[in-house]
Amino acid sequence: MITIADFSRMMEMENGIIHDQTKDLVQADTLIQPQPGGNCMNWVLGHALDTLITILEVLGGSSPVDKKSLARYPHGSEPVLQEGPGVWNLEDLLAGFDQVGKTITSRLQMMQDEDFEKEIEWNGKTVTVGWKVLFFFFHYTYHLGQLELLRNLAGRTEKVI
Repeated sequence: MITIADFSRMMEMENGIIHDQTKDLVQADTLIQPQPGGNCMNWVLGHALDTLITILEVLGGSSPVDKKSLARYPHGSEPVLQEGPGVWNLEDLLAGFDQVGKTITSRLQMMQDEDFEKEIEWNGKTVTVGWKVLFFFFHYTYHLGQLELLRNLAGRTEKVI
């Protein structure tokens, strides 16, 4: 099982990747639509932030970012095609990652490795807190992996990672 210290380091590394993949981009870059379809960077970032808040909630923490304000981005939501109601700007998304990331780090510092081993019920199954956290972390990193290609659509093809 992964330790809390290892998970905390992974969370910090992923936040750095988000900042690296969005460096020098502007809001319009995040709204470029992949062809022939898919989600733009804005949706991917908003959805990843929503998932990060879910990770914090599984850890028993409270988010400094109101999850309801991300109502445009949950699983199964329609792609973001342009600016509009509920669409976050890039600067606010990045600030949200920083705020929630710091809160996760603080929450992890209050936990013991045994807290990850606690059994809970989820979707009709018994799993550990650590398993559920890692499930959502996998989902989170899956979407962060999309950022490189979406950055390329904005004409930024330099090697970032």
